[in-house]
Amino acid sequence: MAEQQAGRHGPFLLQTLIESLDSLRLLGRRSLLALLGIAVGCAAVIALLNIGHNAANESIRTFKGLGTNTLVAIFPHSPGDDRPGPTQLDVQALRTTLPMIEHIAPLILHSTHIQHRGQTTNAIVAGTGSGLVNVLELQLEHGRFLSDFDRHATYAVVGARVARDLGHPGSPLQLGDRLPIEGYLFEVIGIVASKAPNPLASVSPDDSIFVPTEGMRRLRPAPEISSIVALTQDTSQVNAAAVALKTYLGTLPKSREADVLIPQHLLEGLTRQANTFAYLLAGLGGISLLVGGVGVMNVMLMNVTERRREIGIRMALGARAGDIRNLFLMEAATLSIVGALLGAGIGLAAAYIFVRISGWPFTLAPFSLPLGMCSSLAVGLFFGLHPALAAARLQPVQALRDD
Repeated sequence: MAEQQAGRHGPFLLQTLIESLDSLRLLGRRSLLALLGIAVGCAAVIALLNIGHNAANESIRTFKGLGTNTLVAIFPHSPGDDRPGPTQLDVQALRTTLPMIEHIAPLILHSTHIQHRGQTTNAIVAGTGSGLVNVLELQLEHGRFLSDFDRHATYAVVGARVARDLGHPGSPLQLGDRLPIEGYLFEVIGIVASKAPNPLASVSPDDSIFVPTEGMRRLRPAPEISSIVALTQDTSQVNAAAVALKTYLGTLPKSREADVLIPQHLLEGLTRQANTFAYLLAGLGGISLLVGGVGVMNVMLMNVTERRREIGIRMALGARAGDIRNLFLMEAATLSIVGALLGAGIGLAAAYIFVRISGWPFTLAPFSLPLGMCSSLAVGLFFGLHPALAAARLQPVQALRDD
């Protein structure tokens, strides 16, 4: 035991930590400013990573409503192609030809103004089929949705916002009410529960009145299908189903060419963009952290300059260059650790407040805390290494002479 103690040189780690804390306390405001620089840099990294993570989640969440096994077919206009969109779609024939598609629904849209019992509102009349309720996962608050037997009936299923606007405080819109639409009366057979719109779907359930596709001929002389939404039986069949659906729609007579969108591919693209955005924000936070590291180096260099005589006395009493280096590195590490802890709290609080004000649910970004705190410690040690080495290279005689 005695040999081990005799073979050990320099102060213990605890003693070095105590001395570094005393030195930083004597520096006063300068050490506080360096600590704040590290804290601000760490807070910037953590806050930006979490804000970017939650913003990306919110943008992706809006696209997840259609599911990963959903297809959306559209008929865009192209230069030189004056063909109209398809006017009808045989759903049963399509499902027979493409068995991998479980549900499918065409959409024919018509904007109109509705009046009912003294109440007026604007709405989108959407001609569709029975498959829409499964594709968009609509929930009925009252009544039922359209069925295959309602193709020639004047039935209507009303969205939540339209039903609310057409009702009175004491007398809401009810099943059996008749809505005048472009001179025709449509009987209300269902009211859809409120559902957030999806950017990929061309119809907002809350703002729509759903009627059979055949009923759209009463409202427009030549109704055209604007889009088709479909649901495959399995996620693994999405790509094959998209190719088959595009080929099938290309056989429709006198119809524009269809483009089939796969939401899963869009989600993957959004995820890659979100990761790139997160790296960009982390880089911006890293710049703030580097500024804090420069502040640590300036404080430590001034500390070395003011303590040259102390360094000389320590060396004259037997302290080695490594002991002096470790002492100043411990001071830089202490500043970095305390600044990182303070910055982590500030960064999380700032990100949480921003996210909640934006109306998003808050989720902690993976690795944001370890990345922010470890990078703060690394930056502090990196910028504290040069002053520590400068102090360790001082010669005792020169250090004692330069008081």
